[in-house]
Amino acid sequence: MCVGDFMVKDKKIKPRKEYIIILIITIIGVVLDQISKLIIRYEFTNLSCVKCLSEILPIGGLYKGFNVVPSKGIEIIKNFFYITNVNNTGGAWGMLSGNVPLLAVISALVVIVLLYFLKSEKSLNKLSITYYGMLFAGIIGNLIDRLFNGYVTDFLNFYILGYDYPVFNIADILIVLGMILMVIDVLRGEVYAYNKRKREHKNWSVFNWR
Repeated sequence: MCVGDFMVKDKKIKPRKEYIIILIITIIGVVLDQISKLIIRYEFTNLSCVKCLSEILPIGGLYKGFNVVPSKGIEIIKNFFYITNVNNTGGAWGMLSGNVPLLAVISALVVIVLLYFLKSEKSLNKLSITYYGMLFAGIIGNLIDRLFNGYVTDFLNFYILGYDYPVFNIADILIVLGMILMVIDVLRGEVYAYNKRKREHKNWSVFNWR
Protein backbone atom coordinates (compact mmCIF):
# COMPACT_ATOMS: atom_id res chain seq x y z
CA MET A 1 0.00 0.00 0.00
CA CYS A 2 1.35 3.42 -0.92
CA VAL A 3 0.69 6.96 0.16
CA GLY A 4 -1.49 7.53 -2.89
CA ASP A 5 -3.96 4.93 -1.58
CA PHE A 6 -4.90 7.31 1.21
CA MET A 7 -5.32 10.41 -0.95
CA VAL A 8 -8.63 11.80 -2.14
CA LYS A 9 -9.47 15.00 -3.94
CA ASP A 10 -10.32 16.96 -0.78
CA LYS A 11 -7.15 15.66 0.89
CA LYS A 12 -9.14 13.89 3.60
CA ILE A 13 -8.57 10.33 4.76
CA LYS A 14 -11.65 8.17 4.40
CA PRO A 15 -12.51 6.29 7.63
CA ARG A 16 -12.30 2.52 7.44
CA LYS A 17 -15.67 0.81 7.10
CA GLU A 18 -14.88 -1.34 10.14
CA TYR A 19 -14.37 1.76 12.32
CA ILE A 20 -17.81 3.07 11.35
CA ILE A 21 -19.45 -0.25 12.28
CA ILE A 22 -17.63 -0.27 15.63
CA LEU A 23 -18.79 3.29 16.25
CA ILE A 24 -22.41 2.32 15.47
CA ILE A 25 -22.24 -0.67 17.86
CA THR A 26 -20.72 1.58 20.53
CA ILE A 27 -23.42 4.24 20.16
CA ILE A 28 -26.25 1.67 20.24
CA GLY A 29 -24.75 0.01 23.33
CA VAL A 30 -24.27 3.30 25.20
CA VAL A 31 -27.80 4.50 24.34
CA LEU A 32 -29.42 1.25 25.52
CA ASP A 33 -27.34 1.29 28.70
CA GLN A 34 -28.13 4.92 29.56
CA ILE A 35 -31.85 4.64 28.76
CA SER A 36 -32.19 1.56 30.98
CA LYS A 37 -30.43 3.37 33.84
CA LEU A 38 -32.58 6.47 33.44
CA ILE A 39 -35.74 4.34 33.68
CA ILE A 40 -34.46 2.57 36.80
CA ARG A 41 -33.45 5.81 38.52
CA TYR A 42 -36.83 7.36 37.71
CA GLU A 43 -38.89 4.38 38.89
CA PHE A 44 -36.94 3.92 42.12
CA THR A 45 -36.61 7.60 43.09
CA ASN A 46 -39.91 9.09 41.85
CA LEU A 47 -41.54 10.64 44.91
CA SER A 48 -44.47 12.38 43.21
CA CYS A 49 -46.64 9.29 42.87
CA VAL A 50 -49.11 7.38 45.04
CA LYS A 51 -47.69 4.13 46.44
CA CYS A 52 -44.26 4.81 44.98
CA LEU A 53 -41.76 2.03 44.51
CA SER A 54 -39.47 3.74 47.02
CA GLU A 55 -42.22 3.32 49.65
CA ILE A 56 -43.14 -0.26 48.72
CA LEU A 57 -39.58 -1.61 48.42
CA PRO A 58 -38.75 -1.66 52.19
CA ILE A 59 -41.96 -3.49 53.15
CA GLY A 60 -42.91 -5.37 50.00
CA GLY A 61 -46.16 -5.38 48.03
CA LEU A 62 -47.38 -4.82 44.48
CA TYR A 63 -46.04 -2.23 42.03
CA LYS A 64 -47.59 -1.92 38.56
CA GLY A 65 -48.66 -5.56 38.73
CA PHE A 66 -45.29 -6.87 39.86
CA ASN A 67 -44.51 -8.35 43.25
CA VAL A 68 -41.91 -6.38 45.19
CA VAL A 69 -39.71 -8.36 47.58
CA PRO A 70 -37.94 -6.42 50.37
CA SER A 71 -34.14 -6.25 49.94
CA LYS A 72 -34.41 -8.01 46.56
CA GLY A 73 -36.46 -5.72 44.32
CA ILE A 74 -39.15 -6.20 41.68
CA GLU A 75 -39.70 -9.91 41.18
CA ILE A 76 -39.40 -11.02 37.54
CA ILE A 77 -38.68 -14.73 38.09
CA LYS A 78 -39.29 -15.94 41.65
CA ASN A 79 -36.13 -16.78 43.60
CA PHE A 80 -34.00 -16.09 40.51
CA PHE A 81 -34.30 -12.67 38.83
CA TYR A 82 -35.17 -9.28 40.34
CA ILE A 83 -34.93 -5.65 39.25
CA THR A 84 -33.47 -3.35 41.89
CA ASN A 85 -31.48 -0.12 42.16
CA VAL A 86 -27.94 0.05 43.52
CA ASN A 87 -25.72 3.14 43.42
CA ASN A 88 -22.33 1.48 43.00
CA THR A 89 -19.36 3.72 43.84
CA GLY A 90 -16.93 0.86 43.21
CA GLY A 91 -16.07 -1.56 40.46
CA ALA A 92 -17.05 -5.19 39.91
CA TRP A 93 -18.14 -6.94 43.11
CA GLY A 94 -17.93 -3.54 44.84
CA MET A 95 -14.12 -3.47 44.67
CA LEU A 96 -12.47 -0.07 45.22
CA SER A 97 -15.76 1.20 46.66
CA GLY A 98 -15.78 4.98 47.08
CA ASN A 99 -12.90 5.52 44.62
CA VAL A 100 -14.99 6.97 41.79
CA PRO A 101 -12.31 9.39 40.46
CA LEU A 102 -9.72 6.60 40.34
CA LEU A 103 -12.12 4.23 38.57
CA ALA A 104 -13.05 6.98 36.09
CA VAL A 105 -9.37 7.54 35.26
CA ILE A 106 -8.80 3.78 34.88
CA SER A 107 -11.83 3.53 32.56
CA ALA A 108 -10.55 6.43 30.42
CA LEU A 109 -7.10 4.82 30.20
CA VAL A 110 -8.62 1.49 29.14
CA VAL A 111 -10.52 3.27 26.35
CA ILE A 112 -7.26 4.88 25.18
CA VAL A 113 -5.46 1.51 25.24
CA LEU A 114 -8.28 -0.10 23.27
CA LEU A 115 -8.11 2.70 20.71
CA TYR A 116 -4.37 2.09 20.37
CA PHE A 117 -4.90 -1.66 19.82
CA LEU A 118 -7.71 -0.95 17.37
CA LYS A 119 -5.50 1.42 15.39
CA SER A 120 -2.73 -1.20 15.37
CA GLU A 121 -4.99 -3.91 13.92
CA LYS A 122 -3.96 -4.75 10.35
CA SER A 123 -7.34 -6.33 9.66
CA LEU A 124 -10.61 -6.75 11.52
CA ASN A 125 -13.04 -9.65 11.23
CA LYS A 126 -16.70 -9.68 12.25
CA LEU A 127 -15.85 -11.05 15.69
CA SER A 128 -13.23 -8.41 16.48
CA ILE A 129 -15.51 -5.62 15.19
CA THR A 130 -18.24 -6.87 17.52
CA TYR A 131 -16.11 -7.16 20.66
CA TYR A 132 -14.42 -3.79 20.14
CA GLY A 133 -17.86 -2.16 19.84
CA MET A 134 -19.13 -3.98 22.94
CA LEU A 135 -16.09 -3.11 25.04
CA PHE A 136 -16.19 0.57 24.07
CA ALA A 137 -19.94 0.74 24.77
CA GLY A 138 -19.69 -0.95 28.15
CA ILE A 139 -16.72 1.02 29.42
CA ILE A 140 -18.05 4.35 28.17
CA GLY A 141 -21.53 3.60 29.55
CA ASN A 142 -20.22 3.15 33.09
CA LEU A 143 -17.76 6.03 32.66
CA ILE A 144 -20.66 8.39 31.87
CA ASP A 145 -22.31 7.34 35.14
CA ARG A 146 -19.17 7.99 37.17
CA LEU A 147 -18.54 11.39 35.59
CA PHE A 148 -22.09 12.75 35.82
CA ASN A 149 -23.62 10.90 38.78
CA GLY A 150 -20.67 9.97 40.96
CA TYR A 151 -21.75 6.32 40.92
CA VAL A 152 -22.77 3.54 38.53
CA THR A 153 -26.43 2.48 38.42
CA ASP A 154 -26.73 -1.30 38.76
CA PHE A 155 -30.14 -3.00 38.63
CA LEU A 156 -30.02 -6.61 37.37
CA ASN A 157 -30.19 -8.82 40.46
CA PHE A 158 -29.83 -12.60 40.06
CA TYR A 159 -29.94 -15.38 42.64
CA ILE A 160 -28.07 -18.35 41.19
CA LEU A 161 -28.40 -21.60 43.19
CA GLY A 162 -29.14 -19.53 46.26
CA TYR A 163 -26.15 -17.23 45.73
CA ASP A 164 -26.97 -13.52 45.52
CA TYR A 165 -24.88 -12.59 42.49
CA PRO A 166 -23.52 -9.00 42.53
CA VAL A 167 -26.00 -6.57 40.92
CA PHE A 168 -24.92 -5.41 37.46
CA ASN A 169 -26.15 -3.49 34.41
CA ILE A 170 -26.22 -3.61 30.60
CA ALA A 171 -22.77 -1.98 30.34
CA ASP A 172 -21.33 -4.79 32.48
CA ILE A 173 -22.94 -7.38 30.20
CA LEU A 174 -21.38 -5.73 27.14
CA ILE A 175 -17.94 -5.70 28.78
CA VAL A 176 -18.12 -9.38 29.80
CA LEU A 177 -19.44 -10.51 26.40
CA GLY A 178 -16.80 -8.37 24.66
CA MET A 179 -14.02 -9.97 26.70
CA ILE A 180 -15.35 -13.48 26.02
CA LEU A 181 -15.47 -12.79 22.27
CA MET A 182 -11.95 -11.34 22.42
CA VAL A 183 -10.61 -14.50 24.09
CA ILE A 184 -12.40 -16.67 21.52
CA ASP A 185 -10.90 -14.61 18.69
CA VAL A 186 -7.39 -14.84 20.15
CA LEU A 187 -7.68 -18.62 20.71
CA ARG A 188 -9.08 -19.07 17.22
CA GLY A 189 -6.10 -17.16 15.83
CA GLU A 190 -3.68 -19.33 17.80
CA VAL A 191 -5.33 -22.53 16.56
CA TYR A 192 -5.19 -21.24 12.99
CA ALA A 193 -1.51 -20.34 13.33
CA TYR A 194 -0.75 -23.75 14.86
CA ASN A 195 -2.50 -25.62 12.06
CA LYS A 196 -0.78 -23.46 9.45
CA ARG A 197 2.66 -24.26 10.90
CA LYS A 198 1.71 -27.91 11.02
CA ARG A 199 0.73 -27.91 7.34
CA GLU A 200 3.93 -26.11 6.34
CA HIS A 201 6.12 -28.40 8.40
CA LYS A 202 4.69 -31.89 8.55
CA ASN A 203 7.25 -32.93 11.12
CA TRP A 204 6.84 -29.73 13.14
CA SER A 205 6.85 -30.17 16.89
CA VAL A 206 7.28 -27.91 19.90
CA PHE A 207 10.20 -30.18 20.79
CA ASN A 208 11.79 -29.98 17.35
CA TRP A 209 13.91 -26.85 17.12
CA ARG A 210 16.15 -27.94 14.24
